[in-house]
Amino acid sequence: MKARGIALLMGLVLLAALSLLAVMAANGMLLQRRMSANFSAGSQALAQATRGLEEARAWLNSRADFEREADCSDDCLLPAAVYRPGELPRNPEFEGVAWWQSHGIATGHHPETGEPLTAGESETRPSRWIIEELHYAPAPSAAAGDIAGIGYYRILARATGGSLGSLAVTESIVARPWGGEYGPAPFPADRPSSAFCRQFDPAISCGTLAWRRRR
Repeated sequence: MKARGIALLMGLVLLAALSLLAVMAANGMLLQRRMSANFSAGSQALAQATRGLEEARAWLNSRADFEREADCSDDCLLPAAVYRPGELPRNPEFEGVAWWQSHGIATGHHPETGEPLTAGESETRPSRWIIEELHYAPAPSAAAGDIAGIGYYRILARATGGSLGSLAVTESIVARPWGGEYGPAPFPADRPSSAFCRQFDPAISCGTLAWRRRR
């Protein structure tokens, strides 16, 4: 009887150990699943924010020269959807959803009419983008050609992934020549944004100068 009791006790201990290992394994799998879901949602948010940056740059490159006052460097007439220097908060990445909905342009929609750019636009939480002019400078005389000057812009885009907890805010600093014999880019874009810059002398600043994820 004593031997049977010891065997029963050892069996119970072994069963308890196996149950504990099974619970730990299940918790580990659940944690990995959650981490994978968070990574996927974060990647989705970053991809949507990047799409917003590209659309904003295409919109900026599609503007005609008359939409920006020639040679103006302060308090200028700027194209629609472009803010003047200092109009935006220093850290827009920490502004709430309501602020972005009020100030930002929904990706996949026309900046002026708000209409979808393509039929069947289905994003329930589209990324939003904002353009701010940072500085305007006359083009270098040695390579200016017919270009009057170059505008430097900050483009910000905010997006959420598959869950509301996933968030990405990205920033690009871009240069855009103004004034001269060139063709504005099409909008919506039907070619890479770099095609616009290939029209200009390589010595002229054009395109993305810097990129970073702010949040």
